[in-house]
Amino acid sequence: VLLQTPPYHRVIVEKTLAVIKPDAFQLADEIENVIVKSGFSILQEKPLNPCIWLADWLLKNNPNQPQICDKDTVED
Repeated sequence: VLLQTPPYHRVIVEKTLAVIKPDAFQLADEIENVIVKSGFSILQEKPLNPCIWLADWLLKNNPNQPQICDKDTVED
């Protein structure tokens, strides 16, 4: 008995690296919108400054972060 395996279709994926220059970085959201509207998918983004990105991420995602209240918004 021969086992018939389903035909495997090869999917060809092309990858393109896009770099936003520092002088156009303030337009990054608009540039990303044009890329997505053109039918491309953004698979990965890298931050401009990885150290600052990591520090911000750690501050936002720290489970032991104490609650800090502003003087204007004090809850009882």
